[in-house]
Amino acid sequence: MQFVQLHSQSAGLAELFEEIDLLMNSLYPAEANDLVPISEIDSPQTYIIGHYDNGELVACGSFVLKEDIGVYAELKRIYVKPSQRGKGMAKAILEHLIMQTKRKKVREIKLETGDQQTAAIKLYESFGFRHCGAFGQYNAEPSSVFMQLALDDGQQ
Repeated sequence: MQFVQLHSQSAGLAELFEEIDLLMNSLYPAEANDLVPISEIDSPQTYIIGHYDNGELVACGSFVLKEDIGVYAELKRIYVKPSQRGKGMAKAILEHLIMQTKRKKVREIKLETGDQQTAAIKLYESFGFRHCGAFGQYNAEPSSVFMQLALDDGQQ
């Protein structure tokens, strides 16, 4: 599976972000969604990749470097179109993002997801992510699930 680094003008990215936003807004109240706008992905703190199938952007994933109590990478916008699911793409995206955070010498990855995304939660748990409390800009919403992964030389 091949990934390319994306930017705000990448073919199909605006449409994919719109699809993600529609899904998240159908599952959770607006105040519970912290969706990175496309205008912010060209920031030097953001790393985003995608996978194209026959010229169509069918999956993406990113992290944003942040600082709270130390520097960490926050996973954002990990998404695979429904027609492409079941092929191991989300796992491959996660593996790639973890590898890139390690290259940047980041020691911890955090994420916020929703309680209705059970397949995603199981995937994160399979990589060693553990449940944690709210972090950074987040408030503890009833539907929010917070997770973190400490990276060391033995991880993934």
